[in-house]
Amino acid sequence: MLTIFVRSVILYAVSLMAMRTMGKRQVGQLQPFELVVVIMIAELAATPMGGVGIPMLYGVLPMIAVVVCHSVITVLCMKWQSFRVWMCGQPTVLMRNGVICEKQLRRVSIDLNDLMEAIRTGGILDPAEVGTAVLEPGGQINVFPKADYRPVTPHDMEKNVLRDGLPLPLVMDGVLQQDNLIRGQLTEAWLRREAEKAGFRSLAQVLFMCLNTQGQLLIQGKGCTDTHLIQAMEPERAVW
Repeated sequence: MLTIFVRSVILYAVSLMAMRTMGKRQVGQLQPFELVVVIMIAELAATPMGGVGIPMLYGVLPMIAVVVCHSVITVLCMKWQSFRVWMCGQPTVLMRNGVICEKQLRRVSIDLNDLMEAIRTGGILDPAEVGTAVLEPGGQINVFPKADYRPVTPHDMEKNVLRDGLPLPLVMDGVLQQDNLIRGQLTEAWLRREAEKAGFRSLAQVLFMCLNTQGQLLIQGKGCTDTHLIQAMEPERAVW
């Protein structure tokens, strides 16, 4: 039993390393050749995991070979567009200007029920509001409303809005995030001063602190049920 447990742990670790080596895309939408790789790795790991008489190398070496093949195909797809089109396919327009492309539906083996499901998944109830629907190479269908039915944007109203970007977490559970401090071109002394203004004598008392692209600093202390939102800098200084 202990042997099976140890073999399972090792093969799990090797499978996890193989997936991480192939990049973050493997946990998202898969291209056809990537789906084949995932299925093969699962099968190669499962066979020696349950069979004690099967050497682990019979599972590990094929997994390494599959990862190498995947890396080669990925490089070829990045270098030659024609090879990528042949390997992954191209987007297919299923609806254009509100009109269903019947021939394209038949070519990709998608019926109207699948299309209606994708439209509802896209947050649209009435097919008459759909302008474009595209089948991506990964298999998902993206649906876009007609211009008359899309939400109004600040650009439509000719309004200027502040830049909206990813906030920088600066303190998490009392630990200073040095990388984000450098990315925001900030100093630890400045951060401690801002924490003291909010009533925290030490960063160790801070549960969470982050700075958004409007220059606002959100602070919550450990054991606190309220937060502090202060204007720590001018929005123009948010340079990350």
